[in-house]
Amino acid sequence: MLLKGKQAETFARRPGDDIWAVLAFSDDEGLASDAAQAVLSAWGGKAGLEVTVLDDDAIRKDPSLLFDALEAVSLLGDKRGVRVRTGGDKIAALLIEAIEAGDASPGRYAAKLVIETGSLAAKSKLRGAAEKAKRTACLQLFAEDAGEIGDRVRAALMAEGAVIDDAALEVFCADLPGHRAIANSEIEKLALYARGLGRSVSTDDVRALTATTLRQDMSGVLIAALEGRPAEAHTALDRLNEAGTSPISILRSLQMETLRMLSAHEKVAAGDANAGRSLRPPVWEKDWPAFRKRMNTWTPRRLMRIMERIHDAERQAKTAGQTAEPIVRLLINDLARVAEGAR
Repeated sequence: MLLKGKQAETFARRPGDDIWAVLAFSDDEGLASDAAQAVLSAWGGKAGLEVTVLDDDAIRKDPSLLFDALEAVSLLGDKRGVRVRTGGDKIAALLIEAIEAGDASPGRYAAKLVIETGSLAAKSKLRGAAEKAKRTACLQLFAEDAGEIGDRVRAALMAEGAVIDDAALEVFCADLPGHRAIANSEIEKLALYARGLGRSVSTDDVRALTATTLRQDMSGVLIAALEGRPAEAHTALDRLNEAGTSPISILRSLQMETLRMLSAHEKVAAGDANAGRSLRPPVWEKDWPAFRKRMNTWTPRRLMRIMERIHDAERQAKTAGQTAEPIVRLLINDLARVAEGAR
């Protein structure tokens, strides 16, 4: 069963007990994560749900973990759920097996299953299996438009007894990252700032709160790497490391920029005359020529390769812990060298 957009969001809040598994996917992985959490919360009710969280690496290392978690019965009789975060097709066959078995035998598993991932093409085998299964819901989430984001910001401020000027709201929304989880964090930060302010939030407030040197350095790393300037990329990386920025944060920022460029390619191919302004965050007219030039260097095929490298680097970084900085630096250097060669 495939549900899209608002229909998918509504279902996530009220999934019902006749559905035993949910696949939530989106270009914005934060949206998929929000939907997955909503489903688990709805299934758990007031008592809550005992949740086992698994990812690609854990399941690839020991496939039995997935099925053991699904079959395990809580000793206290609590409701159980299994939440799987996957970044591609590496464990798709195992997930498909679980979906089909749970669909064929309603009493097969003791736990509910929620799978969250990024973009899935229509030809994806995992997506196809979820769409065909009668007891599995396939939820496709789409990025919010500017009006919806603005409404969410106003609601968050209203909960703190605060308001925001129209101009300030436009500036704030335009600068939000195109990833729901990180955007939520920025909205929370603004709401806390506005608490007890005694006046409406102004454009100056927004700029003071968001225009940080750290953000500029992060942008500097990504742009220098993607435009083929290795020395500048390394210098910006040094500043981030001195500020204590985690390697994982740098990888997530690179991932968001890569997804934004993929989205731009799709919009341009579809003939969207305002492709830049419809991206999250938007690319304004003065910045579009440089962004378009980067798109010429980084074709969709190359961008998908970056996504694979990011996934591998994140897995290595999580294992390396405090010594993960060289892993990220190597990836940034490789990207800069590729772009330099393309120039």
